[in-house]
Amino acid sequence: MDELFSEATAKLADFPMRGRPGLIPGTRELFPHASYRLVYEIEGDSVWILTLIHTARRWSPVDPK
Repeated sequence: MDELFSEATAKLADFPMRGRPGLIPGTRELFPHASYRLVYEIEGDSVWILTLIHTARRWSPVDPK
């Protein structure tokens, strides 16, 4: 699993728009495995990994109202 997550994050360096728009505005989400969601944001030339969370967990941590 670690290798799977490492490969997914490495590909974001070249293709940061690869994931879909996230539930929280300004974020993007990538699913490197059917049971895991990788949440990240793009800031200039940087990609910031915000969390890697199991899909059974409640997401998002804030109420987007």
